[in-house]
Amino acid sequence: MRRAVAVGLGLLCITCTVPDIEELEEERPSGCDASHPCQVRVLLTYDGFRPGCVTLRLVDAEDASRTFELPVEPPGLGGAATAEVGFVRRAGWSDTVKVTASARERSCSGQEVATASAQGVVPEEGTATVELELSARDDDGDGYVSTATRGTDCDDRSASVSPGVEERCDFLDNNCDGREDPAPVCDGIDWKTTETLPGASFRDVAPHARNQAWFVSDSNDVVAHVRRETDGGFNVEPFTDCHGAWSTAWARPSDGRVFMGSWEGRLATRTLAAGEPCALTSFDGGGAAIQDLVGFEADGGTTLYAVNEAGDILRWDYPAEPVRVERVNADLRAIHGLDPRTLITVGQTGEVPVAYHVNADGGPWLREALPPPAGGQLALHAVHVVAPGLAYATGDQGLLLERAAGTWSTKPPYPIFVDGGVSPDIIDVVAFGQGAVIAVLATDDIVRFDGETWADFRFGTQGFTTLEGLSSDELWSATLDGTGFYWSPRAP
Repeated sequence: MRRAVAVGLGLLCITCTVPDIEELEEERPSGCDASHPCQVRVLLTYDGFRPGCVTLRLVDAEDASRTFELPVEPPGLGGAATAEVGFVRRAGWSDTVKVTASARERSCSGQEVATASAQGVVPEEGTATVELELSARDDDGDGYVSTATRGTDCDDRSASVSPGVEERCDFLDNNCDGREDPAPVCDGIDWKTTETLPGASFRDVAPHARNQAWFVSDSNDVVAHVRRETDGGFNVEPFTDCHGAWSTAWARPSDGRVFMGSWEGRLATRTLAAGEPCALTSFDGGGAAIQDLVGFEADGGTTLYAVNEAGDILRWDYPAEPVRVERVNADLRAIHGLDPRTLITVGQTGEVPVAYHVNADGGPWLREALPPPAGGQLALHAVHVVAPGLAYATGDQGLLLERAAGTWSTKPPYPIFVDGGVSPDIIDVVAFGQGAVIAVLATDDIVRFDGETWADFRFGTQGFTTLEGLSSDELWSATLDGTGFYWSPRAP
């Protein structure tokens, strides 16, 4: 996944001589401060992962029996990769010390995944520096390192797969035990439907919590919140105060607030509270249809990105008004990412599929190199980022593209069953790993791709328009006749 390498610094200080070094060792075994300045600094860089445990082992270079260890505060999966620790050189040690840093995944009882060593000479005056780099790969950011770099994660491109994870009914080997969906995790599992909402023509679904999602319609001003009840049924609560032909939506996980875009180029938001009216923004897109949006919560704020048919990429730092941050020469159909650093948008320019990714430097979005399309494959309709190193995009006539380690490749299209026919368009996609790519066909079917072959998942007759899921074992879809579809093995 086109991942920006995570790099941070851990600081170790080997400090000075003091009047009573034995006492200082007991009272301050890891302390350097202004009154006891460091004689040696060790700078640690974490490349490609966030360790769960870091230990420093120090050995007197002249006598290997003289050794001890110090813990380093780990950076945390989502936090800054910085730490600081110091120690006092033991009495009787030489002025040369071998420093070894060891990193483990998840915890100090986890697998050792990276080590680095160097020697430092304690100077008579001033401070010397030792630099160590700890490198491993955790491309999906779940805290488990790839087996390719000494870790235990059997699928480092899926956060739904890692040792110790509960096995789910999701077409994946979640816990890396070599078994996919072992019995009885899938027993009795099937698609369930909500009651049809008269007057609604659902275009998108926006789940925000387990068993809860918003549906938006492009007819009769309808948006509806759906909650699966404990008896297995659904509570459908419609709202008609958001005036517009709504084409896309994203809902905030913290409180369920929904954000919407319309075919007329409008953006709006509302809460779950019936007494709070729908709020339209002042953004004027010149009538260009908003075709997709995605949002993120971080540090107490909410940021959304939307794309339209005119090639606009909009940023909405709610509650501020949306602004245009980029315009590209394309009809943009979809946008997705795990955070603002991993965003990809897709669509078409003329009669050619196109994809762009966000520029990490904040500059213009960068056009991606795509494989040459077959005849009739004019556009990409959907994109889903699984992890920084893995994404999927789908389009006309069965076009399925996989983005692995920054390079797009063409995967097998959905099979053609009629002589002389063409593969159906793939209008939406959700993926949770290379073995679990779920898609909606223009022929009104939901299908899945296991990395090599396609399989049918749900036949439709009501006009499937969308597909979404917050986790690998919960999927939502919706239809043109105002019906919601839900697939999950868990009870509410």
